[in-house]
Amino acid sequence: MGWEEAAANFPEIPKGRSARKIWMDAGTYPLFAVIGLASAVCGGFLFKYFAGHTDIALSRAVRADHNHQGGTDGRVESHNSRFGMREMNKRTITIFPFNWKPKSAIIEQHRSD
Repeated sequence: MGWEEAAANFPEIPKGRSARKIWMDAGTYPLFAVIGLASAVCGGFLFKYFAGHTDIALSRAVRADHNHQGGTDGRVESHNSRFGMREMNKRTITIFPFNWKPKSAIIEQHRSD
């Protein structure tokens, strides 16, 4: 018996159900949300990198310049911004049940002078 005979009566989609009803179950919404959020963050990083990196020169005039390092202050600031995450660990973040305290707050709390 070959695989053609074994798979001849094997329904991939059960009768009476569409592919949409199978894939769009309420339990799959968090999965699609996480995939969408991860895609947005990845796309944002890619755009920020290519649009703001000082070593990437898409313009012909900028490529012709022998010294285009940091030619635009906006691109330098964009490259150094780190997507706003550089100062995230320096402030208190409370998302139930998670509570993040920065090192400076812990040091102040335990200071004895």
